[in-house]
Parts: sequence; C-alpha cells; structure tokens
Amino acid sequence: MEYVAMIGLLFAPIVCLLCAAWFYVRWQNEHEDQALAQRDRRTCFIFLIAAAASLVVFGVLKLLFPISA
Repeated sequence: MEYVAMIGLLFAPIVCLLCAAWFYVRWQNEHEDQALAQRDRRTCFIFLIAAAASLVVFGVLKLLFPISA
C-alpha cells in the first residue's frame, strides 16, 4: 500500500493538472460557442479540485503507510 500511495502522490495530481490545462486552453480558445466554453470552464475547475483532492488523499495514505526500508 505504501507504494500505491507514493505513486499516486507523484502522478495523480500531475495528470489532473495536465487535464485542467488542456481544458483551460480549450476554454480560452472558444470564442463562437459560449455553451461549449462554459462546459470547458466547468471541466477545468473540476480537474483543479480533483488535483487538490488527490494530493490530500494520497498524502494521507503516504502518512498512514510510510515506506519501511
């Protein structure tokens, strides 16, 4: 379990931030279709919240299950 926590702590927030960046760019580039732009804005914020939540969850798991050498 300690390795799952460490891998999750390293990669889950990065993946969420990359997805948030992708939808941020899509949100900023949508000038014609406002409904699509608002959907991309909402998805961007959802991925930002998911990045913070994954940091908390995997950080707590890392504290609960430290790597023992």
